[in-house]
Amino acid sequence: MDYGQLLSRSWNIIWRYKFLILIGVVVALGSGIGSSTSSGSSSIFQWNGQAPNVGPFGEPGRFSNAGIALAPALILGVLGLGVVLVIWVVSTIARGALIAGAAAADADGEGVASLGQAVADGWQRGWTLLGIGILPAIPGLILLAGGAGAFLLTAGVVNESGSPAVNASLALMGVLGCIAVPLILVLGLLRTFANRACMLEGTGILESYGRGFRVLGANLGSAVLLFLLQIGVSIVLGIGLFVPGLIMALCCILWPVLLVVEGMMAAFFSTMWTLAWREWTGAAIVADETLGL
Repeated sequence: MDYGQLLSRSWNIIWRYKFLILIGVVVALGSGIGSSTSSGSSSIFQWNGQAPNVGPFGEPGRFSNAGIALAPALILGVLGLGVVLVIWVVSTIARGALIAGAAAADADGEGVASLGQAVADGWQRGWTLLGIGILPAIPGLILLAGGAGAFLLTAGVVNESGSPAVNASLALMGVLGCIAVPLILVLGLLRTFANRACMLEGTGILESYGRGFRVLGANLGSAVLLFLLQIGVSIVLGIGLFVPGLIMALCCILWPVLLVVEGMMAAFFSTMWTLAWREWTGAAIVADETLGL
């Protein structure tokens, strides 16, 4: 694989077909959803060592006035969760549209590279893309459910940190964590390949992960080098744009510019992986002169 040509062609494609940058902005909007939601969830399960008013196993108890006072915050939290969910859905479909648009641009005469067609392709495969996106989160949801269940079982029964019930719950959480965390990491990495199998080969959810795993296994060396190259490019861009990015982050008027920069980076790296996928699977064509290559 000619990595220099891959980077050059990826840049030329997003510069010629600027609607890819627009789609990249939508992808960038949803890129931080997972980290923001996970960082705020731990406060729900904080415990001061005292049993709550509600008895164990659902026994009715007295409601405190604090619960009523927290109702508006709860409503706002539900609305915020709804907004996050909508952004995640739109961003996930946009990932598919970005892949479809980049593949059509790479095929040039074989496909129609347009915003409308790219969005239509992403929408058509929307349910599969959502399933692919949800699958890496399932181990984390199981871990979260296990933590909630352990809390509910121990909070109403004991209030000593050294009790057997608490120790058993902590041990269970440790085992679940050792299983869930590696699965989340592996599935998260495979999602990049599964999305392309879905959009470019029309595979289903599990089939996409299987196909992505096979393509990754057959081209592991090239994929690792490409991943390291992406890290290197990101570091160089981060250093070069640190001061301008800091200025844009502090000045709300420049936030749209910062978002466009993030969208450009998302479009560039997504196109890079799409072109690599096409080359690995034999779908790539010889670069034409219209893109300056």
